[in-house]
Amino acid sequence: LSFLLLCFRKSLITPLVFCLLLQPPQTLLSITTKPNIVLLMADDLGIGDIGCYGNDTIRTPNIDRLAREGVKLTQHVAAAPLCTPSRAAFLTGRYPIRSGMDAINNYRVIFWNGCSGGLPPNETTFAKILQQQGYSTGLIGKWHQGINCESYNDHCHHPLNHGFGYFYGMPFTLISDCITTEPPEMDREFRRKLWLYTQMMGLATLTFALARITGLISVSWKAVTCLAVFSLLFFASWFSSYGFIRYWNCIMMRNHEVTEQPMVTERTTSLILRESISFIERNKHKPFLLFLSFLHSHTPLLTTEKFLGKSRHGLYGDNVEEMDWMVGRVLDVIEKEGLKNTTLVYFASDHGGWLERQEGKRQLGGWNGIYRGGKAMAGWEGGIRVPGIFRWPGMLPANTVIDEPTSLMDIYPTVVHLAGGALPQDRYKHYPSEAKPLTAETEPLFDTVIRRIGRATAEHRRTLTPVPEQLSFHNMMWKPWLQPCCGTFPFCWCDKEGGI
Repeated sequence: LSFLLLCFRKSLITPLVFCLLLQPPQTLLSITTKPNIVLLMADDLGIGDIGCYGNDTIRTPNIDRLAREGVKLTQHVAAAPLCTPSRAAFLTGRYPIRSGMDAINNYRVIFWNGCSGGLPPNETTFAKILQQQGYSTGLIGKWHQGINCESYNDHCHHPLNHGFGYFYGMPFTLISDCITTEPPEMDREFRRKLWLYTQMMGLATLTFALARITGLISVSWKAVTCLAVFSLLFFASWFSSYGFIRYWNCIMMRNHEVTEQPMVTERTTSLILRESISFIERNKHKPFLLFLSFLHSHTPLLTTEKFLGKSRHGLYGDNVEEMDWMVGRVLDVIEKEGLKNTTLVYFASDHGGWLERQEGKRQLGGWNGIYRGGKAMAGWEGGIRVPGIFRWPGMLPANTVIDEPTSLMDIYPTVVHLAGGALPQDRYKHYPSEAKPLTAETEPLFDTVIRRIGRATAEHRRTLTPVPEQLSFHNMMWKPWLQPCCGTFPFCWCDKEGGI
């Protein structure tokens, strides 16, 4: 066991060597079948909100049990401090700038279901590789990687187009507009900007049209038409911010079908838990990948009545404790079905907690412990430092702590290796192969190597190939022809879960 522990501590320096720890020497255990893989990802959860990371006031017994029975990572980081780019990196094993999913302006995440930006169809997610290896793959919960490219039903960015054989959840993300009693997420300042842009585009359209008619300047009618279209889109975005957002962004889907528009938030938690349990039970006889992407603990903090007022930290604490209960239910089902020893369970958050999220004196965001900063703060570690826990009884040593740097992107090569798949060779990767990192103390040529790395970095930057910017101004603009709609547009409404 001591040898295994030593291997384990060294191996997480590189995710490929990390997989070696899953084959412990001098034991009767051997990997004869592909393991089931359950990935649990919280939303906006601070590393300081969990008991096993030092919190002694929010109760998280089930997450703590995972750490006690498995491995806790203390230097686990996300690739970005916001949902969309961080999750893109998690799914692809590549920094979000490689797929065009990084922020280049004020648009740092996907803003609408009806926009054209999203995870490009040519990206290879770990789900796609595991599906090719015979895994049943499912995503339950939050997506936030886009839906459509050119029409309302092409679903080019949809989970089912990225290797997931089953999807139930939100294609977007939770926002305050999803609950009628909450103040809208799209604040007055943003609305004023939309209205200003609408007026500017309208004035520009009128000016160019008059100039074209009078012959003052040479401008084509095609250019005038384009300006008019942009004016209408800005007007539609401004108009939709008054009430329509709930119907257009707060929707639930099962595979390609919209099932709730708008979502009925009172039952969302129970439906996500039911779908997760059902997926495990349906696929227990063959290897499966379940990515349970919680809506907890993102505002507006959907929390069932059973957990309201139960914590010492208001609504946020209630929400975290409910998520922990959901983790426990999933773990119970895994054990009940006899899958505990053949299932790798991983728990993490997509990025750090949102420190500034408040309403009056109510604190609605998480706590990042000793780390400064939080969500949306790329310059501070609190925005990217996240919990990371693995459990695989009999294969990973229990109650182990790893202090080596690791990343959400390391999950990609790890699960691909465990599934017997091969990593894509046609794109730039971020998983090194150095099992024993060089240091100035152990390598006489350390300074020479560092200088060579600097030159190689400069050479590499000169070879970068631009990719389409998925979060560009154009891609983030709401487009009515891309809007998923259950019913007659723009009056989209349906409830196909009404019998529950």
